[in-house]
Amino acid sequence: MLPAAASGADEGSLLVADIGGTNARFALASARDGRISVAPPTIYRTADFPALEVALGRFLDEAGRPRIAGVAACAAGPVEGRGAAAHIAMTNCPWDVTAGTLSQVTGAAKPQLMNDFAALALAIPGLETSELSPVGPARVPVAGEPVGLIGAGTGLGIASLVFGGGREIAVPGEGGHADLAAGDDREAAVIAHLRGRFGHVSAERVLSGPGLVTLYGALASLSGKETDPALTPSGIAERARRGTCDIASETVRLFCGWLGAVAGDLALTIGARGGIYIGGGIVPGWLAGGPGLFSEDVFRARFEAKGRFNAWLSRIPVHVIRREDAALLGLARAARNA
Repeated sequence: MLPAAASGADEGSLLVADIGGTNARFALASARDGRISVAPPTIYRTADFPALEVALGRFLDEAGRPRIAGVAACAAGPVEGRGAAAHIAMTNCPWDVTAGTLSQVTGAAKPQLMNDFAALALAIPGLETSELSPVGPARVPVAGEPVGLIGAGTGLGIASLVFGGGREIAVPGEGGHADLAAGDDREAAVIAHLRGRFGHVSAERVLSGPGLVTLYGALASLSGKETDPALTPSGIAERARRGTCDIASETVRLFCGWLGAVAGDLALTIGARGGIYIGGGIVPGWLAGGPGLFSEDVFRARFEAKGRFNAWLSRIPVHVIRREDAALLGLARAARNA
């Protein structure tokens, strides 16, 4: 399908790109009357193109070569360098993702290149209430205070959003690789089991798609049961939803609890009185499939279980981001403000 032209293209379109290891999503966006509209993205397989500039050129050709007023792109991984020298070294994609390439192909003077969770964080102020699902009782965020973002998918992404001088500043991090802590004896046994296998046990080791499989295997081993080597994250989720597998149900329950605990740590670390938001592919996907997987009660209990700061955390709102193209919205907001 050809990319839909963004409204207001005569004033210049915003070009946004979310580059993953398997697929890259390109879209045009427009900003009018303080609102941003993002057209449905065109999705290319990265393996079908030798380089970013080739895929980007194809997209622009199919879009009719609109005038580009701003461009922003994101990819998984830290951004190295600044300005035109900014680049992201992707471990699962051969493309050379650089700000210089974005500028060269589009002619944009100030290309924005960022981590994928930085892009998602920048989307948060532009999300509608209908694009969010509250976790637990409704709470009111404190305007201007830091916002935290956490999301489990291929890995565990973490970022924050801070405000100052009339600007929104996304601060990506690698908190998914911080140590995983136990909240009870069962979790301690899981961590001990995983430490014997991996050495260091990070939060991402269990709070990710591969982590679900790893967690299931650890629980099965601790319970003296066989592990299905062909089991996938979606297979575990389906067994848990149907209630046909005790190990799968415990896997999902521990996942929800650990995610809540790590999110609570994030809230304490950055003082996230502006709220915590959950992105990534797993939790939004579970919610989209209906009830029975993501336990708000388990998440919220562990989120708030921080001793003397229990009451403080109980006042922090938590939401799941339901908008599928939220990262593209964040990129469009960055391109508009560049």
